[in-house]
Amino acid sequence: MRFVAFCIPVVALCRAAAAEPQMVQRITVELPGPAEFEAPDALQAMTEGVVFLDLRISPELEPNLLNSDGSAANLEGCEFGGVEADTVMIGTGSNHMILEVLMGDPETHAANLLSCNYAPELISEDGFGHMTRVKGCFLAHSISIPTAVHWRLHPLPASACGFGD
Repeated sequence: MRFVAFCIPVVALCRAAAAEPQMVQRITVELPGPAEFEAPDALQAMTEGVVFLDLRISPELEPNLLNSDGSAANLEGCEFGGVEADTVMIGTGSNHMILEVLMGDPETHAANLLSCNYAPELISEDGFGHMTRVKGCFLAHSISIPTAVHWRLHPLPASACGFGD
């Protein structure tokens, strides 16, 4: 009887813990950051777990893209608007941090978007004034590699970050 009396509160405690929503890290940064050869502080502070990410990337750090068939793509000649890609490899300005963002299926992961946005302050002889934006809800996993960290961000539905139902 003591065993049953002990188990009931433990089960209730476990159910309550499982029902608590996980804290969502909100990371909004511009790349490159303010310090040369360093990732912005908000990215350096990222921990494993649920992340709502909003990156604005200048052309000098333009990301590499992979399609679902594994072929490489790029943003050259980007029309302003949404861009389709399965994986986005993002340089952070630091040799010690790599971001690999898996965008997910647009129907299931509607919060996630890769886009080319107009940025008149970036118009130059070499560029037509665009900035790349990566935004969405992800589960961040840290992979330790020699002298660096490789962050792999897996797509989550918008509800995991508190959007939608």
